[in-house]
Amino acid sequence: MSVFRDERIWRYLTNFWTLALILFLIIDFVSQDAFGYMTPSFSIIYTGVLGLYVGTKEFDRWYELHDSRHPGEIFVAAWTLVIFVLYGGSLFLGGKYKVSPEVISDYIMVLSVFALTQKSKKLHHKKHHGPAHKSS
Repeated sequence: MSVFRDERIWRYLTNFWTLALILFLIIDFVSQDAFGYMTPSFSIIYTGVLGLYVGTKEFDRWYELHDSRHPGEIFVAAWTLVIFVLYGGSLFLGGKYKVSPEVISDYIMVLSVFALTQKSKKLHHKKHHGPAHKSS
């Protein structure tokens, strides 16, 4: 069995790239976009890894192979905090400190993935437990 067929590897990679990207974005912001040329590449990697993790997780859920719980709320909360801090910093520190457009794209992507997985989870629960039960 290939190690990349296991959902856990995608979760570990996603957690790693989430932390790496957030730290990079903060460093780039503080350094006044000194590393901005790397932001698109980081965002592409992050989007790909997150997409693979979520796709694997949802596929496993629908084929009854998914048994762990790792709430996406943590990702949404972390990204919301990052956005708030970066925009707050930009507002208070002046025009030299700018928020990269890729940051907004990453945030919207995280929100979209979260919304889609929540809908998938509800539909899966409804299909297997009927409409009388509420999903958790």
